[in-house]
Amino acid sequence: MAPKARTTRRSTRHSPPAHFFKIILPSTIENMKLSIPPKFVIDFGDEISTIATLTVSCSGTWKVGLLKAEKNIWFCDGLEDFFEHHSISAGHFLVFRYEGHSNFHVIIFDKTATEIQYPSSKNILLEELEDMVELDDSNMSRHDTQPSSTCSKGRERAIQAAKMSMTKSRSFMTVLQPYNIRFKYVYVPKGFANKHVAWNQFVNLQTSGEKQWRVRCYCHTSTSSAMRLGMGWAAFSRDNYLQEGDVCVFEVIKLSPAVLMRVSIFRAHDYAVS
Repeated sequence: MAPKARTTRRSTRHSPPAHFFKIILPSTIENMKLSIPPKFVIDFGDEISTIATLTVSCSGTWKVGLLKAEKNIWFCDGLEDFFEHHSISAGHFLVFRYEGHSNFHVIIFDKTATEIQYPSSKNILLEELEDMVELDDSNMSRHDTQPSSTCSKGRERAIQAAKMSMTKSRSFMTVLQPYNIRFKYVYVPKGFANKHVAWNQFVNLQTSGEKQWRVRCYCHTSTSSAMRLGMGWAAFSRDNYLQEGDVCVFEVIKLSPAVLMRVSIFRAHDYAVS
């Protein structure tokens, strides 16, 4: 009787890189966990650590936590930031090439099955430096102008109007900064979050109409207590034409079955008119 052939796990030392793909489903976005295929786990699970490095061409590298349970492995902690930065949503298609030592090269395809070409991280850094130079120039030019510009007057008046509309314990106020628009998130005060919002929870935002926007509230990192409104905020911001200097007051209307917050928008431009 012929002896049984032994099953051996693959190693990345002397074999070509292994690939697998994942289609992003609504449940992936809901749970913010992305499973690694079982066959890949059998082949490489023993050599993968609890932190993976994801590399996207031109976009740089990202550290994402790995959750291991029995014979399953998921990308989890840090995945939301990775998705946010690359605008990944349900219907996108990701190809992972494993390069050993918990390093993965990721190619991202949009809903038309076309590879997304992201701008170079060097170009993004250059843009940010240019923005900083422009900001410094504008700050320096303030010495030669009147201390209260039309824009700053509008912002200050919007802040005062917003403060008058707030309730003490069930609301918080945010004056929108460039990063709120550009990087698509808003910080939630710790005291407010502890009272009204659970970690890693979806909340609904509503303005004066009936439409609601579903936005995820989450901690930036596993060791941080700072809460953010992240995924979904970009759509809310875009649909409501929010701009830097506008003031938003978030007020809790309902806590169950899901948190509902009314957002009152005080536009700096509207208050700039004397």
